[in-house]
Amino acid sequence: MNIKKSLKLSLAFTSALVLTACGNGISEDASSSETTTEEPREYSVGVVGDVTAEIWEDVATRLEDHGIDLEVVTFSEYSQPNRALEDGELDLNAFQHIAFLSAYAKDLGESKITPIAYTIVSPMYIFAVPEITDVDAIPEGATVAVSNSATNAERAFLGLQDIGLIKLDEDAGFAPTKGDVVENTKNIEIIEMDPSQIARSLGDADLITIGGDMLMDAGLNPEDAIYVDTDDAANIDPVKKNIIATTEDKVDNPDIQAIVEAYQSEETKAKIEEISGGSSIPIWSDSDNPEADYEKELAES
Repeated sequence: MNIKKSLKLSLAFTSALVLTACGNGISEDASSSETTTEEPREYSVGVVGDVTAEIWEDVATRLEDHGIDLEVVTFSEYSQPNRALEDGELDLNAFQHIAFLSAYAKDLGESKITPIAYTIVSPMYIFAVPEITDVDAIPEGATVAVSNSATNAERAFLGLQDIGLIKLDEDAGFAPTKGDVVENTKNIEIIEMDPSQIARSLGDADLITIGGDMLMDAGLNPEDAIYVDTDDAANIDPVKKNIIATTEDKVDNPDIQAIVEAYQSEETKAKIEEISGGSSIPIWSDSDNPEADYEKELAES
């Protein structure tokens, strides 16, 4: 066969192959890229209470556009989310303040959990049965429900002192317990119970002390409280600010940082204000250093 003719046939055959592979103007690589969709990256956050869960569900919806599928896992007890995070069942949790995490770490002896961002402050409220219309109407021998967790009960005892029901040992400082009560002016009976049970005990107890993060789940209106411990969240000690926590190995994970950024947004602030009725106050800022605050609390306590 003539060499020139053979070359022409070879080029024609090659061209036909190229046209076949590029049929309809789509190359093999392009076709492959169009049919392949990236799977969302899955993470989970543990919370306590339906109101907090609703806030995080809103955050999760906004994260979908960033390829992150965030599952919100709701727990009924405060003892559960840290254990789940330690065991690798969660990637983050958001239910506690630094003082609570510090107490957990000390009880455990060692913990790989670390705080990475602040979320809210929950004022401490005192609610009373209908017969007790204000602080002055609290009768002799009234029963008062407080948290059985020392880290949650501190502000309750300070509040009870503030309204004149008890007097605390001067050396108790910012972290008093039931054992620091040195004077009981109206012989009140202090009943300690799990924080998740306190709201439903109103009626069995004359008074309850409860954080803002729990009262909305219980259907209580902050305006019905006879006492609230602060009107200025900025005055709250940093260790009483609620946090987002994760394990040490995930602190620098870009997706974890993206989740924090999605939470600490104007959209989240609006959602908190919408559904909490003022019982939870957004408290984050650019100058935050929760990890340093945590390390300081561990060293001092």
